[in-house]
Amino acid sequence: MTTKRRKSEASWPAAGSIFSFVPADSASRAGSVAQQLSRTLTEDPGVAVLLADFDRRDHSVWRANEAPRRLDGRTWGAFISEGDSGGTQVVFAREVHPCHLGPLLDYAREHYTIVCADLTGATEAHAAEVLRASTAIFVVGSAQRSSIEGVCEKASWLRRIDVADRCALLLDRVPHGLSRDEAEEITGLPLCCFVENDADILHLATWLTANALAGSECEEDVLALAG
Repeated sequence: MTTKRRKSEASWPAAGSIFSFVPADSASRAGSVAQQLSRTLTEDPGVAVLLADFDRRDHSVWRANEAPRRLDGRTWGAFISEGDSGGTQVVFAREVHPCHLGPLLDYAREHYTIVCADLTGATEAHAAEVLRASTAIFVVGSAQRSSIEGVCEKASWLRRIDVADRCALLLDRVPHGLSRDEAEEITGLPLCCFVENDADILHLATWLTANALAGSECEEDVLALAG
C-alpha cells in the first residue's frame, strides 16, 4: 500500500526556502535539474536564487577550521560565484565542514528567496545537515525500475533521519517505464512531477513560486500537486 503522507502544520515561508535535490543513483540528473531550475527561477525578477553545489571539487568556500568569525556582505561575497549561465549565484559548499553548514544556510536564507541545494556528491553528514533544514526534498531519478530501486534505498535513509514527510519524486519518463501510481506505490513517496524537458522544469518552477513564495500551507499531498 502507498504510504499515507502526513500533513504538515507549518507553512512554506515567503522567503528563505531551501529545496534539496537528492540523486537516486549514479545516473541521476539531480545536478542538472537543480541547475536548470535555479536558472529558471532566476528569470523571475522578484526572486533571489542561490545554488548550493556540493559536487564541484574545483572551488571551496572554506576548509575544516578556516570558517570566518562572521558572515557578512564582505565575507559572503568572497564565497559566491556566478553560474555558467542565466546569472544564478552559486556557493560551492563541498569543502565546508558539516559543523559550519548551519551558519551558511542561515545566512543564505536571510538573503535569498530560494536556495536550491544540489546534493550530488555530498557526504552523508553534509546531506543530513542540509536536508533537516530543507523546506522540501526531491529525490531525482527516472521511471526505469532500476532507478526506482535506488529511490527506495534513498527513501529508507530519509525515513531514518526523519525527513521523509518533506520528500517527493522528480522523475524522467522512459519508454515502458513505471507509471505515476506504480512509482508511488513502490517507493511510498509522492511524485511531484516529471522533469524530462524545459517545459517540465518551467512547470516545476512556476509551481514552486506559486506555493512556496505565497506562503501557502502544506496541505496533505501538496508535494504531489505539481504534476
